[in-house]
Amino acid sequence: MSARNHIDLTVKTMSVLESLVESGEGAGLKDIAARVGLIKSSVFRILFTLKEIGYVEQVGESGRYRLTFKTAGLVRRSSQRLTLASLARPHLAKLRDRLQESAWLGEHRRHGIVLIDALEVSHPLKLSFHVGDLCPIHATALGKAIAAYLPREQVDALLPKGKLPKLTSRTLVRRSQLKAELLGVRRRGYAINDEETIEGAILVGAPLFDSGGKVFAGISVSAPTARCSAKKRREIIEQVLAASRAISRELRDADFHG
Repeated sequence: MSARNHIDLTVKTMSVLESLVESGEGAGLKDIAARVGLIKSSVFRILFTLKEIGYVEQVGESGRYRLTFKTAGLVRRSSQRLTLASLARPHLAKLRDRLQESAWLGEHRRHGIVLIDALEVSHPLKLSFHVGDLCPIHATALGKAIAAYLPREQVDALLPKGKLPKLTSRTLVRRSQLKAELLGVRRRGYAINDEETIEGAILVGAPLFDSGGKVFAGISVSAPTARCSAKKRREIIEQVLAASRAISRELRDADFHG
C-alpha cells in the first residue's frame, strides 16, 4: 500500500524547495540539480512550475532561483492558526472548568466556519462535535457570532443557495429572519443557538477579533437545556463575553492578523 501511495514527483519537488531554503540568496539551475541529484531538465520543469504559481522567482543577471514571500506565508499562516489555538486554550479551559460545560473554538475560513479546538466536560449528558466540523452560519452560535461582523457579500458566499437547511423546528430558514438575527447578535455582542441544530441543546457564542479589529474566529459554550436554567444561561453569556474580550485583547497585543 505504501509503495502505491508514494509519489516521486512530490519528493523531487520538496527536495528542490529544501535546496532553495538552504541556498539563502538563491542558486543557479546547475547547482540545484547537483544538490538534489536530479538531471537539469527535471529540475528546470519543477522550478518553472513553482515560478509559474508564485513560489519561486528568478533574480539578477545570472537568473538564479530563490523562494518568494508566498512560500514563507504558508508557514506564517499555519503558525498563526496554531498560535490562535494555543492562545485561546487557557480561556476555553477556564470556561469549561467554571461552567462545567464544553467550550469550543471556531475559525472563519474560505469555505465556512470550522471548529479548530474543543475542550469537553466529562458529564455523560453533553454535546459531542469534532475538530474540523463545519458550523452552519444560520443555525450555530459560532456561525452567527462570526457572520454578524462579516461583510454582507461574505455572509452570502457562506450560505447555501435557495432555502436555508432546516435542522430542527427552531432553525431559521428564511434569509430575512437570519438578517434580523445577525443584527441582534451585533447589537448584543453574542449569539445564541437555542435548539436550532440539536433539540435539547443550547449554545452561546461570541466573536474574536484580530489586531486590526477584523472578525476571524469565535468561541462558544454548549449545554443541555435540561442543565441550563435562566440563571445559568446568564452566567454562560457573561463568561463567554468576558473570555472573547480577553482573547481578542491578547490577539491585539500579539499583533495577530487572522
